[in-house]
Amino acid sequence: MNNKGVILVAVLWVLLILSLIAWGLGRRSSLEVSLLETYRGKLRSYAAARAGMNKILDLMQTSPSSKDTLYATAISIDQTKSPADIFSHIDIAPNAYVTLQWSAKNFNTPVNKPHLEYGIRDERGRINVNAMSPVNYQILSALLQLQGLSQSNADKLALAIINYTGTGTSGNNGSFLNMDHSLLKPKNKPYENLLELLEVNGMTQEIFNKIKDDLTVYGDTQSGLWINTDTANNDVIQAVANASARMNPSINAGDIIREAYTIRDGADAQSFSSDDGTSSIAAIADPNWPQVLEEGKSDYYRVRVVGVDEKSGVRTVLEAVIHWTPQAAGEIISWQRV
Repeated sequence: MNNKGVILVAVLWVLLILSLIAWGLGRRSSLEVSLLETYRGKLRSYAAARAGMNKILDLMQTSPSSKDTLYATAISIDQTKSPADIFSHIDIAPNAYVTLQWSAKNFNTPVNKPHLEYGIRDERGRINVNAMSPVNYQILSALLQLQGLSQSNADKLALAIINYTGTGTSGNNGSFLNMDHSLLKPKNKPYENLLELLEVNGMTQEIFNKIKDDLTVYGDTQSGLWINTDTANNDVIQAVANASARMNPSINAGDIIREAYTIRDGADAQSFSSDDGTSSIAAIADPNWPQVLEEGKSDYYRVRVVGVDEKSGVRTVLEAVIHWTPQAAGEIISWQRV
């Protein structure tokens, strides 16, 4: 009887061990299947995002906007629809779709905080750092002052940003910056990426994070700086107006800001609504209107496409800058996987 009891206990232990091994193998197999499905989801969502980018290029060519506004940028919007109707869900393939959205802040909206807007962003609504020079550096300085810098420190940093490229000065960097030459590292060519601003003496990560959404490196600078009033955010408009008032004390910056908001936001005074951009600069009888604030059709756009695999829920985000002209619509000049 004792031997039978020992054998029974041994058999039970063997069964327990085999059960644990089987459970472990099953769990591992289940985990591998889950990982494989996630990997497949990544591939499908990436393919959807790439296809979505091509879809947007097609829409930009077949249905271009005649005037870029916050409500309709690069692609015209049917009056019976809204940007959300068009860009929140674009079917690409079975069980896959894309969404076009970008993070908006510093606009006149019911909830004045960063939020997502559907559609494409106009790069001309930003300040092009490659169009900055010692002549118009006050615009960049005014933007920095809006973020809490003193005028003296803002001037110094704005001029350092210009000096870093080595393209806007005569080369005597210390003469107008009053800084040690050893601190300056001009690259002798325009900025190619905003991240290069972090190499500028005096720039910090905190300052960069505050101003990066207001700046761009894309756009033709041969004719100087121009900013699309219809797509610029509040900080950009305020910086231009404050800089204009600084250069000409007879200018009322508050009047310019209010007029620019009226042009951009329409009669309802709300950004991202259907009456955006219905007003015109031509109707503004202000002899002191800043020439850099213009309106019209842009040629550089930022597209943020979110590819979604419905089966797994996996998402892939692609962000690209597109150069658009009637002759060569849809040239992707920069893109990254976010």
